[in-house]
Amino acid sequence: MLAALWAEPRPGNPPVRVWRDWALVAVLVAGSVVETLLREDKAWAPLVLSVSLVVAACLLWRRTRPLAAVAVAFGSLLAFDIARIVAVDATGLQSIAGVLVLPYALLRWGAGREAALGLGIILTWLPVTFIANPASPAEWVAGYGFFLFSAALGAAVRYSTSSRVREIEQVRLRQRNELARELHDTVGHHVSAIAVQAQAGRALSAADPERALATLVTIEEEASRTLKEMRALVGVLRDGTDADLAPAGAWRTSSGSLAPEARCWASACRSPMTSMLSTQQSAPPST
Repeated sequence: MLAALWAEPRPGNPPVRVWRDWALVAVLVAGSVVETLLREDKAWAPLVLSVSLVVAACLLWRRTRPLAAVAVAFGSLLAFDIARIVAVDATGLQSIAGVLVLPYALLRWGAGREAALGLGIILTWLPVTFIANPASPAEWVAGYGFFLFSAALGAAVRYSTSSRVREIEQVRLRQRNELARELHDTVGHHVSAIAVQAQAGRALSAADPERALATLVTIEEEASRTLKEMRALVGVLRDGTDADLAPAGAWRTSSGSLAPEARCWASACRSPMTSMLSTQQSAPPST
């Protein structure tokens, strides 16, 4: 199971950046600037502001590059917290709370290995930031709870969407199977009848052209009926109006007489059929 989770690919077609993403980043950037200007301690203000701006910028790539966004954002926070432990006497801005969106995006849009690596980065940063900014056990639990809840929410949305997509694919597969069955049972029957009528018309064309013409009319009607039924079956799979595929009046002119194409067809069939019948009549009986 762990191997399957590790090898799980990314979900397809992540949404592109929309106005909400830019609005979120703009709010975080504006909040960081305002908070920096209002702080009394401005000794490390450029460094603190830079870290906040990096975190805000990473949110723009949280869907298309979730692991890279997590690595850059939490890597910057990790380096900043290590610097706070070693030498820098400064606290981060409140606007870095935007990083709570990244665990959600990581589990929602990242591949299995990306999710595992990204969670490792986040879980590595959390104890370091609590060391840099001492907190009570309750605050530790709350901090881990916030980030893990964000990741769990992303995973839940991901698998819910995947289940819905699989259900839609199963419905489409059932529709295709039903359509294939209908085509086989209904259209196949009519096509077989058309083939039989065509053979009969070919056999009658030499001896009785009028009966051959009647056979052509029957073929025309059967073909029109078949195409109508085919359009009814295929129409459920596409939108818009159907094309006029029926060969209405294909073998007759507007006055009802035999069309030139039909006369050519009858003439073309008469010669070989006449020769075949003559050969059969002149052939000696078999013993």
